[in-house]
Amino acid sequence: MRVKRFVLFVLLVLFISIIYSACSKEDGEVVDNSNRLSNEDSLQDDSKSLIEDENEEINIKEDDDMLKGNENEKDIDKEEDVTDVTEVEIVSPWVLLSESSVDTKTDYAGFLNEEVGITVGYAGEISYTDDGGNFWTKSDNVSACRYGLDLYDESFIVTSGNSGVNLLSNDKGKSWTKLTDFPLKLGGEYNKFISAVDKDNIFIGSRISLGRSDDGGVTWKEIEIPDGCDSIVGMFFMTPEIGYLLNLDGTLYITNDSCKTWLTQTIDLQGEKIAYTKMPSAAINFQDVDHGMIVFATMSFKVFCIRTEDGGNTWDKIDMPKVYCFTPYISRDGRFLTLSSGIKKVCLYKFETE
Repeated sequence: MRVKRFVLFVLLVLFISIIYSACSKEDGEVVDNSNRLSNEDSLQDDSKSLIEDENEEINIKEDDDMLKGNENEKDIDKEEDVTDVTEVEIVSPWVLLSESSVDTKTDYAGFLNEEVGITVGYAGEISYTDDGGNFWTKSDNVSACRYGLDLYDESFIVTSGNSGVNLLSNDKGKSWTKLTDFPLKLGGEYNKFISAVDKDNIFIGSRISLGRSDDGGVTWKEIEIPDGCDSIVGMFFMTPEIGYLLNLDGTLYITNDSCKTWLTQTIDLQGEKIAYTKMPSAAINFQDVDHGMIVFATMSFKVFCIRTEDGGNTWDKIDMPKVYCFTPYISRDGRFLTLSSGIKKVCLYKFETE
């Protein structure tokens, strides 16, 4: 009996010891706060861990971006290299001389040379400059709206526009006198083209009409336009006998006998459409029967320049600088191009030959 009791006692002691040991370990984990984190600290630690993970992702992304950046830099360098080469290859012969603004309403503008320029526009407002556009002065003029302009020389500048009214300046645009009005065939049309061959021979036109004076604008007579020419966008007469009309569809009409007969050439518009505006959207210039140039604006707000050396049988594209004005005028000597806009901005370019 005593042995049994002793064995039972030993077993009981061992059992109690095991239970106490387990309870002491759990109590120690709960009580020993110095070795545990609070719930707040645990959240902070989790957030730090998440932040570190995000930082790792950011670092990886930054590394990727750096690699991409390096690739982009290489691409940019390549592009810059290409751009540099391209710029060298496509430098335009039209060099910007001046860019200026005027106070008067401007529909059309032209320069005779590097110094003398004229703007014409709404309600007959005209400005002139004799210093290349550094300063523009309002002219002394009252008339209907002006849309056509040609500068033969400093003492013979003509302009056309609404109501068949034609004006002449003999003093570089400071003052203007009336020439004889040229009544148009159809009401609602207006003279948007004028070309002074000399101080006697002046040609004038609207979208669908053409006229001529051989006495400096004292008298006018109407000329039949060629068949198929139903929307003129540009006009130029080199001599009293030789002249050019450009139609909206890109057909160039050429006369060599004072408009009695006309030849036609088809201009490759390169998929573009010539702009149709109240001002001339094309400027034509020929220095002789073989050598000519046309600058025209398109409906996609681009300006193209083409040149021929065989009388219009073939044309070569001339690279243009980046432009922001779209109404072209070429001086009669073919050396200066004026581009203007309705926002009263005028840009003057000079053709620099090789």
